[in-house]
Amino acid sequence: MVWSKGQRHNFGGFRVLRHCLDQNFVRKGLNELNKKSNPWISIIACLVVQLCVGILYLWSAFKGNIVAAFSVGMDETAAAAVSSAATMVSSYMIFAFVFGNLIGGFLNDKKGPKFTCFAGVILFSAGIAISAFVKTIALLDLTYAIMAGLGSGFAYGACISCIQKWLPHKRGLASGLACSAFGLSTVVFTPVSNMLMNANKNADGIVNFTPVFLTLAVVFAVLGLIACCFISLPDDEYIKSLNLPKAAASTNQNYTLGQAIKVPAFWCLFFSIFFINGTWNLCVPLIKDLGMQRGLTEAMALACVSFTGITNAAGRLIMASLSDKVGRFNTMYILCGITLAGAVLLTFIGGYGYFATIALVAFAYGGPSALNAALCTDLFGPKNSGTNYGVAMLALGFSSIFFNFVSKSILHATVANVTSTFVMGAITAVIPVFLMLYINRYLKTRNAK
Repeated sequence: MVWSKGQRHNFGGFRVLRHCLDQNFVRKGLNELNKKSNPWISIIACLVVQLCVGILYLWSAFKGNIVAAFSVGMDETAAAAVSSAATMVSSYMIFAFVFGNLIGGFLNDKKGPKFTCFAGVILFSAGIAISAFVKTIALLDLTYAIMAGLGSGFAYGACISCIQKWLPHKRGLASGLACSAFGLSTVVFTPVSNMLMNANKNADGIVNFTPVFLTLAVVFAVLGLIACCFISLPDDEYIKSLNLPKAAASTNQNYTLGQAIKVPAFWCLFFSIFFINGTWNLCVPLIKDLGMQRGLTEAMALACVSFTGITNAAGRLIMASLSDKVGRFNTMYILCGITLAGAVLLTFIGGYGYFATIALVAFAYGGPSALNAALCTDLFGPKNSGTNYGVAMLALGFSSIFFNFVSKSILHATVANVTSTFVMGAITAVIPVFLMLYINRYLKTRNAK
């Protein structure tokens, strides 16, 4: 039987399908599932997105093979220039990530986390995919560093803000979960990346990065976009069901960005982020080389680098969760103390003690990454948290560039100068204590009014 167009449209099955499409039943069904079911549906979706876009620190796994592939046929001078340029890719990515947080914060506050995460995953995956076809470090700066870094920043802030809104009574735990998933990405995808690179080496040991980056891009896009479908915000009924104490309302004053930046406590938070990350940024370029100088084998020195990803993620989750029980400021004082002790020990400790100390500093570095997000919401409220924290996160970008530059300047220097570097790291660990004391006093005074 041949049906006319009108007959096809009037057939019951087509009418039902058309009605479903018109009513966006799929989208509405997902939203209702998120609202009526356990909030962990949306939270887990955010964690999957964080895991996909969290390869911010994975560049070290690619760098050596990238340099070898891009410098084939070059003389020693040209190859050295490629290697030097490659060291900056991660710094550019971190800076793009920070600006992605800022732009994504505006998007999140206007359009919501689902839209922002979709945009972030698409931009991130596209950057990785296009990187598969470039053959120069300059183009990688645009695709891998800038595009992927911006996309990562979009999703990062949106996921933290979303989880905090589902867990307003446990903001520390919320931030810790989001940040630990982001940190674990390096641990999960480093062996995957190594497997892909080993599978695509030619007889000369040169890696063909086209299938490597394309495979990763597809994995990130599929997992990330599916997860985005399940991201939503809680409704008023859910918030009421939590029976939050009225005392907590004093910490939920919703500042706009214009209002927040007029408060001295905002800039105390900004510079606290700048300095508390300084110690780690001073250490990162030195971890492998200094470890070998201090008695570790090359394999152990590399294992030390990898292990920091685990302790970093642990610090994000454990210390942020602890802050819900003992307070944000007490937790920050503990982290500053751990960082200070680690910086002092690194001036002289060697062998497995060096391994353990680096892991401890990485643990302490991870804590503030989650803690500052919760503290920003405590200070300025959840409504505009994406924008406010996005601006505060600019401090991370400035810290990365400034302290990495300082560290690289002494990378091949004498032991005395290396020691001076860790003394500087100890100082940067102390400064946030005084900034936190001011913020604590500000909150007490404000809440007493």
